[in-house]
Amino acid sequence: MPEDSLDSLVFLPAAETEEYPEGSCVAIIRTADEFTRNLRDPAPGVEWLQVEGLLGDPAVWAIAAQGSIAIPLDVVLDDPAAEFSSLYRLVDVAMVRSTRVTIPAKPGFLKALRLAISLRLPVRLLPGQPKGEILVELVEAARFYLHDAMVETPVEFFHSLLAQFRGMATGTIWSFLEQDPAVYVHHDADGKALHPADFVGRHLEGLISSGAECAACRWQAVCAGYFKFPDSSYECADVKVLLAEIEETSEEITRELARHESTPLT
Repeated sequence: MPEDSLDSLVFLPAAETEEYPEGSCVAIIRTADEFTRNLRDPAPGVEWLQVEGLLGDPAVWAIAAQGSIAIPLDVVLDDPAAEFSSLYRLVDVAMVRSTRVTIPAKPGFLKALRLAISLRLPVRLLPGQPKGEILVELVEAARFYLHDAMVETPVEFFHSLLAQFRGMATGTIWSFLEQDPAVYVHHDADGKALHPADFVGRHLEGLISSGAECAACRWQAVCAGYFKFPDSSYECADVKVLLAEIEETSEEITRELARHESTPLT
């Protein structure tokens, strides 16, 4: 959802956006009143609304499917396995305004992801540090995105990572998922930035200097220690298999396009 021209985005509770004078921000919406008010009259500088905990309220989505101010929405699921059927409420909304679904990788998230894609809703999938059942679902989600012909909408971070491997994008998984503090600034309860702007670089440097597996990892530049946070002892062996599969798919696409371009027309 970010605009290329933006230098940074500050994520603020909705009540604080009206008094934020310093540039672009994202309004964090947690109540129906905040949602309807910001749909009709967002504060200057608000780039989109991050909507949390309201997917189960059909009334607010009926309102969101109307209006002339088409401010974009990022609808954040808390429990994807329980909330997935409510994604149908976003179909009419997506017809009048840009609407994305953010899905945390929690048990059962795959059915929410599949339904979102079938409804042609872009997805931001937050993998965290996947293990066990969640890791199995994450691999299946990547294969679904990479190989199912019916997929027509982007799923981050798969989408940008695939483009990166094909030489069509630059960045890190942190930036693909809008979690790099150099651009996406979140505050604590006291209003202070949770992490400094140079957090990602310092985090990776610390991992390398401590002898973490990042030092010799072939995906060091694009991952930048993403899967080593917050637990730096997380073992990345299975995640590396996933990254290798995405890279292999990018190579297959490149070869197929080259073969197509070299085939003479008859």
